[in-house]
Parts: sequence; C-alpha cells; structure tokens
Amino acid sequence: MRDYVRGLPAPVARKHSWQLEEQAGRSAPDGLQYLLASAKWEPDDIRDDLQAYVADKLGENDGVLSRGDAPEG
Repeated sequence: MRDYVRGLPAPVARKHSWQLEEQAGRSAPDGLQYLLASAKWEPDDIRDDLQAYVADKLGENDGVLSRGDAPEG
C-alpha cells in the first residue's frame, strides 16, 4: 500500500501497476494488482491505521486532531 501511494506522484507518463512496481524497485506487478483488484478492505481498520499514523508522525502530547468539515457550534 505504501509503495502504491508513494508511486502516484512519480514522474512517469502512465500510472499503471507495472510502472508503479518498477518505481518501487520490483520486477513484476503482482503485488499492486492484488492490492487493487482482490484485497479486502475494512474501512474502519484503514481509518484507525491512518489516524494512528498521523498521530505518530504529526502529533504532540497535548495536540487535538480535528476534522475541517465538522459543524460549528
């Protein structure tokens, strides 16, 4: 997953699994093809992983993570 996301802004003409795998240093597109076509996604797990990653990389002990689209009031 990380290689896929890192490959998206890569300076290649076409963004398909072969190009993205080559960008990641791999010789075949099997991993990304599985990720995009067959992997089972659990949205709650992805949300929790992303929140933990952001908190780890950007968080401060007294920091607050908030949504920009939350209603006021």
